[in-house]
Amino acid sequence: MTVGTELPSFCKALFGGVIADEIVFPYPRPARHDAQNLETYLEDLRRFFDAKVDAAAFDRRAEVPEGVIEGLAERGVLGLWVPTGYGGLGFSQTQTARVMEFIASRDAGIGVLVGSHLSIGIKGIDLYGTEAQKRRWLPPCAKGETLAAFALTEPKHGSDAAHIESRAERDADGQGWILDGRKIWIGNAQRAGVITTFAQTPIEKDGRTVDRVTAFVVEGDPEGLVRGRTWTGDKLGIRSSTQAELLFRGVRLASDQVLDAPGQGFKVAMNVLNGGRLGLAASAVGGARTILETATDFATTRRQFDRPIAEFDLVRGKLARIRLESWVAESMVYLTLGLVDRGDTDYSLESAICKVYASEMIWRAADDAVQIAGGRGYMNDMPFERFLRDTRIMRIFEGTNEVLRLFIALAGMERLGEYLEGVGRALREPIQEIGVLTDFAFHRIQDALGTRRSDARVADPLAGCLRQVERFTGILHESAESLIRMHKDRLVEEQFQLARVADVVIDVYALVAAIGRVQDRIDRDGEAAAGPEIDLVRQFCRDAGARIERNQALLSSNHDPRLRRIASEAIAARRGARG
Repeated sequence: MTVGTELPSFCKALFGGVIADEIVFPYPRPARHDAQNLETYLEDLRRFFDAKVDAAAFDRRAEVPEGVIEGLAERGVLGLWVPTGYGGLGFSQTQTARVMEFIASRDAGIGVLVGSHLSIGIKGIDLYGTEAQKRRWLPPCAKGETLAAFALTEPKHGSDAAHIESRAERDADGQGWILDGRKIWIGNAQRAGVITTFAQTPIEKDGRTVDRVTAFVVEGDPEGLVRGRTWTGDKLGIRSSTQAELLFRGVRLASDQVLDAPGQGFKVAMNVLNGGRLGLAASAVGGARTILETATDFATTRRQFDRPIAEFDLVRGKLARIRLESWVAESMVYLTLGLVDRGDTDYSLESAICKVYASEMIWRAADDAVQIAGGRGYMNDMPFERFLRDTRIMRIFEGTNEVLRLFIALAGMERLGEYLEGVGRALREPIQEIGVLTDFAFHRIQDALGTRRSDARVADPLAGCLRQVERFTGILHESAESLIRMHKDRLVEEQFQLARVADVVIDVYALVAAIGRVQDRIDRDGEAAAGPEIDLVRQFCRDAGARIERNQALLSSNHDPRLRRIASEAIAARRGARG
């Protein structure tokens, strides 16, 4: 996405009852040359992982050996998407995601290490750095001479990025900055030589001084930078990755260590995290593939009642769900990455949707796999319990799924609110108040983009699913508008309802991605060859439709007040117990 430009969004259009076919059809297909080059690259990486990576051992020791990090650097992993002019491989975002998917399929901890460096650690420099800043910081990171980190989270502020407490003031001569603050749980921070971090700074606006977030790059080990507590084995999962505390105690920064401009840090952070969410979603796809393979191997070899347990329907149902949902997640992720590589759309909602769906998909997959393995799944001589531990963080990383659901709904509904008196402003401001990870301008979607009826050409086996997309888009549009009219400026407090709307658009986008992917397969290989994928999209259409209709019913009739009372009673009882 070109920074600072207003671009169309497929999912924002859906909220307006518009199916903008031309944005998502045809499904993106990598160039043959790129696909061949990527497969050659992955084959070398597979050999390296086969020889050097033991995920279970790394988990037990709570570390990635130095030689493995060096091997990743030698193979260009730490500079996959970085342009060749800055020492990287120059891969597209789609190619990069395929590599991240493979890495996560082998070791979630290594996936976190690489993602912290590549997906978010240096992304702000690429998006907002000057040419001099890029030449200063990208080459050593791309070549693996140092790791990078993205330091946003603070003890009191996780997703609430607009209200961080770290602070930077102008130094005495006004040419630089003095940074004070504390960051926690920062990936790679124990050794990173390039750290993108964020602090409140005084900014002149409308004739008065206000605090706004500014992005800085901290380089090396300047005086006043203290690397505090390090978390490795004392975590539920991803134990081979390392997170650490950073303390800034009067760290002096030059003016050329500001990214973009003073006061623009919130924008920098949120656009970086858009890409980070897609990297995480791709990693979830890779992890789910390994979970499915491992669970299938177990189910076909484990015998009970004189039969392999894979012959029992209740086991087969779990395998089917993992296969279906991981395939749908993959379809969404690579549709969205195709939009990123095109560079002509706003993919902020789509990336949030992919992160929510994929992170919840892999958690269900890991849980199903443990259940398939039974008691064996609970023991640490099998990989199933590690799968469960490693996947749990995905619903928290890159913005919790609760915050992202609110963002998806509010950002999508803002356009509708512009047509209703007094609601547009009320929908924009709470997004920052709840710490939702964006501050880009929400732009109007022109009616010329399309209509609720899709003009996409699909094969007969997919036509019914496409008609359902039209129906579901109508449900989304009507539900969103009804909520806006009903709740007006109180809408931001209706979080149960907002989550339901978010779930509807997640299902609609997932179904569109699945249809597009299968149609591409049909175009290449014919309907007969695409038969298994046709089964997948039809099953998902049925499942998504049931969820959408349930959410539609709950939007008009629910017991949300009762749930709030029950929660209040629990809170009050606990307060009473504490005295």
